[in-house]
Amino acid sequence: MCPIATVRYTLPDEQAEFDAARLGLQALSCLWEIDQRLRSLLKHGDASDETRRLAENIRAIIPAELLEA
Repeated sequence: MCPIATVRYTLPDEQAEFDAARLGLQALSCLWEIDQRLRSLLKHGDASDETRRLAENIRAIIPAELLEA
């Protein structure tokens, strides 16, 4: 049997926390999509050196920030 977790929020006082929990998977999906677009730009795009450095820096930030969260 799998463990079950129940999280309760007192609305409207904890609306921001509730929304963050409810939209977490969607936010993670958006970050993945951004990372994939940057990867594609680096791999297939005709970007300037400055744009390539910026894309590489952003791609490095995404996993670092997720680990700190």
